[in-house]
Amino acid sequence: MPLKPLSLTLSLITEQHITPNIYTFMRKILLQLFCIACALNLMAQKGKGSDKDLYFNQTTLQVTKAGTLEQAFANANPTSHQGIRVIGPLNDADMRFLAKLAKPSGLDDLHSINLQEALLERVPAHWLQGFTYVTHVYLPANLKEVGAYAFAYTNSLRKADLPEGLKSIGQCAFVGTNIQRVNLPASVEKVGEGAFAHLKSLTEVSVPAANNNFDLVDSLLIRNADNTLLQCFKKGKGEVQVPEVVQRIGSLAFGGAKYISSIGIPKAVTYVGEDAFASTYALESINVAEGNAQFVSTNGVLFDKGATLLICYPTSKRGNKYTVPATVKELATGAFQECGGGNAYKLINDEAEKKRARLNEVVLPEGLAKIGKWAFTFTGCQVNIPSTVREIGDSCFYFCEIEEATIPEGVQRIGDGMFTACYRLATITLPSTVTYVGAKFVAYNSLETTLNVYALNPPACHQDAFADFSSSINLHVVKGQKKAYEKSDDWSSFIFNGVEDDLKAVVTGINAPAVPAADAVETARYNLQGVRIYAPQRGVNIIRMSDGTTKKVLVK
Repeated sequence: MPLKPLSLTLSLITEQHITPNIYTFMRKILLQLFCIACALNLMAQKGKGSDKDLYFNQTTLQVTKAGTLEQAFANANPTSHQGIRVIGPLNDADMRFLAKLAKPSGLDDLHSINLQEALLERVPAHWLQGFTYVTHVYLPANLKEVGAYAFAYTNSLRKADLPEGLKSIGQCAFVGTNIQRVNLPASVEKVGEGAFAHLKSLTEVSVPAANNNFDLVDSLLIRNADNTLLQCFKKGKGEVQVPEVVQRIGSLAFGGAKYISSIGIPKAVTYVGEDAFASTYALESINVAEGNAQFVSTNGVLFDKGATLLICYPTSKRGNKYTVPATVKELATGAFQECGGGNAYKLINDEAEKKRARLNEVVLPEGLAKIGKWAFTFTGCQVNIPSTVREIGDSCFYFCEIEEATIPEGVQRIGDGMFTACYRLATITLPSTVTYVGAKFVAYNSLETTLNVYALNPPACHQDAFADFSSSINLHVVKGQKKAYEKSDDWSSFIFNGVEDDLKAVVTGINAPAVPAADAVETARYNLQGVRIYAPQRGVNIIRMSDGTTKKVLVK
């Protein structure tokens, strides 16, 4: 029934001689009703499913041939393109053009993409990965596949409902978005690991009974083909007991389950994927059932069966200091991430108790060979780097509170973002063996930094190696190598406070030992390959004395 015009309605009220107070009240009510009616009418004109989408169908483009969307856009020459509706067939080139419109990630760029009337079977991998302002994507009815990382960390994305008929969702397809619903269609046959990790705004998850490929059990999404726990959607506090049927825990499976306090792993589990426990801020313990042939937990810390790989130290495990067992040879991806950092212990309200619980120091053992990527990301603790380490992953110490870092001899690659946002880091020492320095390895650091580089030949650097460094660097190199660094394209592109060649070269060739002076003391130790070591190692050790002499000792 159409509404009467407001002026007519008000005149009818006055004709009935209603008192002024009642008249004013009725007038307000009618004004509100009129506004609601107008809003409903506008929504009806815009179409179904706008879901607070301010730019829904702002501009419509119709194509009759795939690969012509860019030309159609040029012909239409719209005054704004924050919302685009596409009708007709599309291909990868068209999708790249839509991504191009969204990529600047400004307020005037593409926010809303309506493909409901498009003909498209596949959303390309990495399509909108990392884009900032895309908020709504309406997928076409004939869609069959969403590629890996298609919407990964498109962090403003609130709506991307999955159409019936969809067959495949790639690895990390929606990771880190703000989508509010995951309604898996009955048609879906494949879901990659991490596809729905870190969904901060999720309110609804469902798997229809008609879909035999997946089950949703106590907020746990399980892939039936290989009994893989794909995702924990649990939002509340408490324990999560992985069902006995599960044999595999996928990558990022608990990613974003930030309030759970403990996880129970059954004996049937034979595989734990990379960074499976990321951002489990309240996690205090991981417990493995007796009889598990692949994994073991010791005091709530997860290891492989032989305790040579430390997989996860729970973010909110209590204790000021942790000494990693001497058996450990490798720290897995994200092994200590967030531990002792700002996100840990959020369920503890008392600051004194939180201080007593907080992890302040991690002691790594000699014999450790590899530190995985993100191993100490966002941690609030100090950590040593043993002399035996030969590989350190990207962003290993990102936003870590370490104050000094000495990379041991034998390490060749300094990964991307290794010391990014380490605001307390004042001294970095790189070994003679280093050959490459990755992107933004000291980005956003604010302290004046001393950088000691023992490499005789200037290491190759990523073009952004020193990008976004917000303070100054005092560079120290080996005596006689100052000009080499000043002439290097990789090193001369950054303006250092100064370059001083005051370091002594690391010994790689050892002369025959002479009789040392009686008061000489050990100043350095090396293995037979000339690589510096920082503690006695089994076999022949070469010791450099304070008087310049060297000697060989056999360590049993």
